[in-house]
Amino acid sequence: VWVQPKEEYPEMFLGMVVQDRNGVLDTLSLGSVGEPVWHRMETAIPAILEPPINLVSVQIYEPDLGAAGTAGSIFIDDIQAAFENGEAPFTIDDFEGVNGWTAFVTSDVLGITSVAPFDGQFSGVFSFGRDTILGIRGFDRGTTGGLVPVVASSSFLRASGIGIGDAIYVSVFSRTIPVKIVDTVELFPTMDPSQAGFLLVDLNNLLRHLNILSSTSTVRPNEMFVDEAPGAEESVYQIAVKLAGTRAIVHEREALIESVRLDPLITAGWKVMVILAAGISLFAASMGYITYLLAFASQSRIEMGFLQALGLTTRQMGWLLSAEHLVIVAFGLIIGTATGFAMSDILVSGMAVTETGAPVLPPFVLTTNWSLMVAIYLGMLFMFSCALFWVSRTVIKVDLHEISKMGDK
Repeated sequence: VWVQPKEEYPEMFLGMVVQDRNGVLDTLSLGSVGEPVWHRMETAIPAILEPPINLVSVQIYEPDLGAAGTAGSIFIDDIQAAFENGEAPFTIDDFEGVNGWTAFVTSDVLGITSVAPFDGQFSGVFSFGRDTILGIRGFDRGTTGGLVPVVASSSFLRASGIGIGDAIYVSVFSRTIPVKIVDTVELFPTMDPSQAGFLLVDLNNLLRHLNILSSTSTVRPNEMFVDEAPGAEESVYQIAVKLAGTRAIVHEREALIESVRLDPLITAGWKVMVILAAGISLFAASMGYITYLLAFASQSRIEMGFLQALGLTTRQMGWLLSAEHLVIVAFGLIIGTATGFAMSDILVSGMAVTETGAPVLPPFVLTTNWSLMVAIYLGMLFMFSCALFWVSRTVIKVDLHEISKMGDK
């Protein structure tokens, strides 16, 4: 590559990040950017990298962190790849037109200029400020326009106040990455949606951006999921244990599910317990309401007689009783349902913990079998209607002469 710094930068070095066919990234140092005149800088590509090899980033490095770098500009022209077999050099970029490079997020700017190009009509000009990312500034061939697409949890969007389509900067392993929110999700395995939420990103895309910005260390994934072919569960597990070594932990899904099945509470059958609980609830609610109606019938005969004496018809009396008791039934069902939800949440929250007492991830999500609930509601309403019909006939058919004698007593 041909380089001309705008001025001397004694502590500034030029590097290029290349990627081989296996996705391995390597930073090649070309040395100090040198004097402010056009000069050629080159370096050898390590033999361990398997072709084809792609240039993914051009960087400058200063041994400073944060906003302590030197501001300035560097002219760049004719990035080429030379071959040992004598073939003509291959021009990767001559900066004569649109080049597809994207500057890093440290307020750097990459453009083209016609001022004193080395070859042709234009050359690239890279202008940079004092901000650095671990001492690095530069530009790369961003496959997503420089923005990494991510999926955000709804809790993250609520906490941050941003929305789908917004672009933000996030810090990952002390590296600033520009991301764009493309979608939202409620839950994802092993992620905690509480508090600030989480972001989901394509692993290869993220690692590429992170490792481009790292000249000394490589970021690697620390957790992975392996899909098993039917019938190969044990073989896959043994291979995973062997590959993981002693520092990693391998969890096998079938073994975890089997350990849960051995729990005596689960063995007893939750479905049977749910049906039994529904039957007990229906019976208890019905008996309680019937007992209330019997007490009401014995205490309200005089009141019903007085209302009849005032001129209320039998139909009006029936509607009055129905309205009064249906309101009671409705409030009872609403309060009972809300109480059931609260008790379920308390019960499940006490059980949904790991062996260390920490909440399981993702958290348990309570779901309601509304078909069963509707059947229970209809059963209760049927029993309430029958009881109300009986009470109405009993209370309304009163003997006014008998009631008048009871009043005299």
